[in-house]
Amino acid sequence: MPTFLEKNKVFIKNLLILAVPIILQNLIGASVNLLDNIMIGSLGENEIAATGIANQYYMVFFNTANGFIMGAGIFMSQYWGKRDIKSIHKFIGISLVFSTGMAILFAIGAVVFSDNIMHLFTKDSVVTALGRDYLVTVTLSYIFTTISLSFGMALRSVGFTKIPMYGSLIGLVFNGILNYIFIFGKLGISPLGVTGAALGTTVARFMEMSFILVTIYIVQKNMVAGKIREIMSFNLSLIKRFLITATPVVFNDIMWTVGFTTYFVIYSRLGTNATATMQICSTVNNAFNIFGIGIAVAASILIGNQIGADEIDKVKESAMKISIFGIVLGVVIGIFFFITAPYVTLIFKITEKTKRHVIQVLRVMSVVLPLRFYGIVQIIGVLRGGGDVMYAIGTELIGVWCIGVPLSYLGVEYFNVSITIVYALTCLEEVFKVIATTPRLLSGKWIKSLVKE
Repeated sequence: MPTFLEKNKVFIKNLLILAVPIILQNLIGASVNLLDNIMIGSLGENEIAATGIANQYYMVFFNTANGFIMGAGIFMSQYWGKRDIKSIHKFIGISLVFSTGMAILFAIGAVVFSDNIMHLFTKDSVVTALGRDYLVTVTLSYIFTTISLSFGMALRSVGFTKIPMYGSLIGLVFNGILNYIFIFGKLGISPLGVTGAALGTTVARFMEMSFILVTIYIVQKNMVAGKIREIMSFNLSLIKRFLITATPVVFNDIMWTVGFTTYFVIYSRLGTNATATMQICSTVNNAFNIFGIGIAVAASILIGNQIGADEIDKVKESAMKISIFGIVLGVVIGIFFFITAPYVTLIFKITEKTKRHVIQVLRVMSVVLPLRFYGIVQIIGVLRGGGDVMYAIGTELIGVWCIGVPLSYLGVEYFNVSITIVYALTCLEEVFKVIATTPRLLSGKWIKSLVKE
């Protein structure tokens, strides 16, 4: 490990210049969710379970919309390698149209079918009522989120990684203050509980979006700030090219999210205790995964830029170095994760049984983290960044639907094992991803230019 870091310190430094603002932005975003859970966690396990279930729907929305945005990002990073700003503007427009369209559809679905959504996970009338109120209140934030993500992806593709990070920081500050006011009833406002958390999140997302738009259009007049006619100047031919690449990404993200949601349904069959356990653990795990995702997103941008600039000889070397660095980072964070697991339970109002399960699950997560980081780097960074989206999709879907979901279902329904063992069974998908992606990485067949005329 020290030898690798010493030999590649210049490369790693350049990677981190790109990755650190992305990691910080995502960490801030996860902190918003963590902050919600900490404040809601002080209300009790029903509230934790309700918001956890409601957030499963948000995850389906987020990954559907983000699939389109990530698909556009693959093109934008390669076009930046060619320094083609006009095409980047067009893909901002495509990203906005498709992702915001998804936001509107999901918002309508949340309002109309809130009870049905909650009943997929629980029959508890108290949890259902709490989750319904949260779902209906938070829907407007979906639109604000997609606008921020679309412009954030464009900014990262051309190297302006700090603006989205600052936007997320502003969102975190507003979310923390407003959650405190709305959840607990401060400054003369009646306590709103989980509804207050949803309201605080919505206002925070609006402030984040406003900061990004004002910064790029008014303060900086940034290169990605295209006029409406420039952003909307794409044609059907360009949309077709986009959909050929983006639709598989969207399908993959939806199926991965449905798989993750299926895990949650399976966990919930073990009771509210298991649901609360996995909601807490998933929130903490997502915060640590952000480091791997940040490296992967930076890798996709770096690789995309190199492919767009026809620097093919550098691409494979960069991918190898980033892959090894992902494992090293996973080991370091995994050790920290393992040691700090018991302290996480101190900030939640939960039973002793739930505390015990939380510690156990978090420690399983920490052991698996190096493998997970490697898989994240391969699928999000190397394969997607290189344009090889179909191989990435196949690997992820087989891992989730042919390994993780069946094994966890068997563990609950036929072997009646604890939530810790059920979660450990789902982690076998990470082993498969390592086995499946390594030969592809070494072959170089994943390197595909999407912007050749």
